[in-house]
Amino acid sequence: MSARSTPRRFATILADPPWDVAQKGTLGAIRHYDLMTLDRIKAMPISDLATDDAHLWLWVTNATLRDGYDVADAWGFTVRSPLTWVKFRLGLGNYLRNSTEHLLFATRGRAPVRFKAQPTWMTAPVQDHSHKPEEQYALIERVSPGPYLELFARRHPPTSEPWAVWGNQIPSSVEIPGYPVPEYSI
Repeated sequence: MSARSTPRRFATILADPPWDVAQKGTLGAIRHYDLMTLDRIKAMPISDLATDDAHLWLWVTNATLRDGYDVADAWGFTVRSPLTWVKFRLGLGNYLRNSTEHLLFATRGRAPVRFKAQPTWMTAPVQDHSHKPEEQYALIERVSPGPYLELFARRHPPTSEPWAVWGNQIPSSVEIPGYPVPEYSI
C-alpha cells in the first residue's frame, strides 16, 4: 500500500505490542526487541486511527492476557472474544508450560463480523521468536472488513488484500505521533 493511497483511518487493526513482561518473570523478548510499558502501550492514539465502527485484533501472551483487555479498553474497544493459537510445542513458563497465545477480538461502534462460523481457536506451526502464524491474515480478512492496519509489523502481510503497516523492519505506511517505531534486533 503506497503512502499516497493509505487511508487515514482503518476498519480493522491488528497489533502485536512488544509487552514489557520482564517484570512478570519472562526475559526472552528483551533479547529480540525494545519493550514498551503497559502505560506507554495504552497511551498510543490508536482510537484516532480506527473508524467509528472498527475491529481490533490484539495479540497477548498468557502473562499479558489481563493487560490486553485494559489496552483494548484504553484504545476505545470492547473485547468480545479471545481466539487461542494452539502451538503443538511445549513452551516455557514459571508455573505451567505455555503452549498457547491469544488474539483478542474487540470492537467499537457497530462493527458486525462478516463470518460468524470462526471458532475461537486455531492451530498453526511455530516459527521464529514472536512470529505470528501467517494464517492470521486469512482469518482476519474473513471476519473483518478493510481497510487494514498492522501495528508493530515486522514483514508485509502475505495476502492480496492491501494492508498498511507500522513497524521498523519494513517501511511504515503510517505515522503515529510521539511513537517512533520500536527497535528490533533480529
